Amino acid sequence: MTKSRSRKRAVPKMGNLGGVREVSKKLKGSDVIFENREQLAEALMGLASAKITDILSWDDQGNVSVSDPKDIPEHALQSIRKIRAVPVGDKMQLEVEMIDKVRILQMLAKSAGILDRTPESEKPSVIEINMVGPKNGKA
Repeated sequence: MTKSRSRKRAVPKMGNLGGVREVSKKLKGSDVIFENREQLAEALMGLASAKITDILSWDDQGNVSVSDPKDIPEHALQSIRKIRAVPVGDKMQLEVEMIDKVRILQMLAKSAGILDRTPESEKPSVIEINMVGPKNGKA
């Protein structure tokens, strides 16, 4: 007869499941965001307004030059996701990847309530009805 091995059931630690402390930490985090919402909105607006021409410039012949880092605005520097230099022959090819502006703009629009608004045509009409009963109790 073969013996069956009983598998021990993995029970997660209760400390990892959260509790009152975890909820209070999350609430404190949301308070910090709420208290600094103007600065957060300004930072997001700066990221959304950054352009590649703040970082690079080019001429009619297609020659691309990178601006001096001290001449690049701070919001444009913050909007750079990745810079990669690739050797191509005897020259270096520079790739600059910026953040996703569409996602930032969607986040701003959602926080401003623009995406939640219902069009005027879908709003219910309000009709006022005044009911007047018969006078003197007669129909």
